[in-house]
Parts: sequence; C-alpha cells; structure tokens
Amino acid sequence: MSGTSLISENVDLMKKNVIVYTNNERKTNQTKELAENSLLNQAAKAKLEDMLNKNYWDHVSPDGKQAWDFIGAVDYRYSYAGENLAKGYTDSKSAVTAWMNSPSHKKNILNENYTDTGVSVGQGKIDGKSTILIVQLFATPQSAIAGNENNGISSEKVMTGEKETVPSISRANIAITQRLPFLIFWVLLFGLIIFDGLAIRKLGLHKSKRHLFQFRAALLVNAFALIILSLNYVSIA
Repeated sequence: MSGTSLISENVDLMKKNVIVYTNNERKTNQTKELAENSLLNQAAKAKLEDMLNKNYWDHVSPDGKQAWDFIGAVDYRYSYAGENLAKGYTDSKSAVTAWMNSPSHKKNILNENYTDTGVSVGQGKIDGKSTILIVQLFATPQSAIAGNENNGISSEKVMTGEKETVPSISRANIAITQRLPFLIFWVLLFGLIIFDGLAIRKLGLHKSKRHLFQFRAALLVNAFALIILSLNYVSIA
C-alpha cells in the first residue's frame, strides 16, 4: 500500500460510513438494518489484502478462492453470504450510491436474508495503478436460521455488477435443515417405487395397463421431488 492516503475520509470512518449508508438504503426500503460483525470485518480485510498481494480485482482469486472461503477462514459459520466490491472510490457515499445503481449490488444491499456485514477499505496498486478498494461482505449465521426455523489515483470506477452475479448461498455450506423435508419426502417415494417394482415382478402385474400407469406416475412424482430437492440445494438469493 502507498504511504500517502488518497482516501477523502479517515479509513475507519469510511468503513463505518459504508455500513451507515447501506443501512440508510435498507431503512428506506423497509428492510431490517445490518449489524457490523467483527469476523466479517476480518474476512473483508483478508479478501482486500489478497487482491492487492495477488494483483487481481474480482470475486474469484487466481487460485480459486471466493468470498465464502475468506468468511469460513475466520470461523463464521453462515447460511447466506454475499460480496460487493468497489474500486477507485474516495468516499463511502459515492461507492454505496454506485452499488445501488447496479442491480446485482443493490440486490445484496437490500437482501432480507442478510443480518450481518463487514467492510474493509484500503489502497494499493492493481495492474500497476494506484487505487482504492472497498470490500463489503454480507452474511447470516447458521444459528440465526436455526433459531427461526462480499501516488495519484486511477479515475476508473468499474464495479463488479458488470461481471458475474455472485451467488448468495455457497453450495458447500448450505444448512441441511433447509433440505431435510424434501430429502425425507424423496426417500419415502423412492422406497415405495422399489416396493412396487418388487410387487410387479412377484405378482406378475406388469401386464396390467392400470398398474403400469400408476407405476409410471410414481416415477414421475419421484422425479419431480428430486428436482425440487436439487433446486433447493443450488438456490441463490
């Protein structure tokens, strides 16, 4: 990082103001405010330092690490997680305003699934150009879900909304409680089909058109249940 600060606000104040302006937008849209979380602050700082050290600006690092990897590294066990990135902004208000003008970032800011946030602000060089980076992470701890059963300054102000939309739920860390009802339903149906198949073979009912129709219907319902289970597994917020 450069020894001379190019940020118009004090770094700590800028971090807090990102959260303040984020919560102002949530209040305007009648969404519950986010709580600042120290673990998410640590994760956001680690992501920012990783980008500067490895010379990239993206949701995915050159070695494949994403927001949830940094969140998991600080032992924050989450059910939902998301990330907003900004580059080239010298003050918090303009960064949050720009995020609100980007559909994917606005979706993160106003997402009702999130309860916590963490922010890191820093300056350094990306591709040889001095710039300011802002990392904002959003998350909800698993406990919350159970309890309720992301020298001169470049003028570039490109934001991550122009890249790939970030999933709010990591496939690697979805709470099993969200899928359990579908899993039980699917197992029961599958068991009935196996039993039915054995009955067909033993009783010689394979020639019955009515029974064949029922058997095919059972297969169709089972496939539909499996689709529901799969959608629940990869859903994004």
